[in-house]
Amino acid sequence: MLKIERQQRILALMQETNTVTVRELARLFSSSPITIRRDLLELEEKGVLERTHGGAVASQEILAEGNARYEMYSYAERHKQQSAEKAAIAECAAQYISDGDSILINAGTTAHSLAMALRGHQDLHIITNGLTVAASAGQSHLAYVYVLAGRLDPRKQATIERADKDTLPNIQIRECFLGVHAISAEGVFMRDSEDAAMNRGFIKAASATTIMADHTKLCAHASFRVCAWTQVQRLITDPAADPKVLASIRAQGVDVVISDHAAKEQNV
Repeated sequence: MLKIERQQRILALMQETNTVTVRELARLFSSSPITIRRDLLELEEKGVLERTHGGAVASQEILAEGNARYEMYSYAERHKQQSAEKAAIAECAAQYISDGDSILINAGTTAHSLAMALRGHQDLHIITNGLTVAASAGQSHLAYVYVLAGRLDPRKQATIERADKDTLPNIQIRECFLGVHAISAEGVFMRDSEDAAMNRGFIKAASATTIMADHTKLCAHASFRVCAWTQVQRLITDPAADPKVLASIRAQGVDVVISDHAAKEQNV
């Protein structure tokens, strides 16, 4: 297991339990206590936990905001996390998009992967608030890319607009493809209210909605619900996603699609 993935899982566990011990983490990740102590030291230096004798506790600020696994990394660092899973999910999502389609893709690293996977498509009309999505999709001369105006959020490499502004209510598209911060049996979630409201506007503008979320999003925490699963037609995830959670989502009428992550890994 890569260090960055191990540290992500440590933080996800701490969001649930608040405290961890070196012994239990070493056993859980089949790592040496020395490796775990180094992880905890690095995470303490980033301000997301405080080390204790034999373990660590999560910082109260991080717990309150539910941003432990998000705020500590830059966009470039997040783009590298679960990169194979995101690429496989994106290639799977691209199969549901036909030449000539008008689609909306939101901002984020999974959405960025989808934009790269669409470079072989023709005559696409892509609406996005993601700067990296627009840059990648715009490299193809066979796509028309429209960037939504709004306040620039450099942390997300995105523009943010209120969902009740003039632009979003006047958009009609076949389908929106959304990367999100967290999912559970209760629905789809983002970490701040502006993101949640904007994505609700995207869903309202689309005839269908596909959610793209790798397995780490099933153990993440985010406070603001975008929608219930009754408003979603499809979820694309990877083989490591919790089957119990997926079964609950599938029972709510969602088409749950598992990407071919193993095949993608062989090609990376």
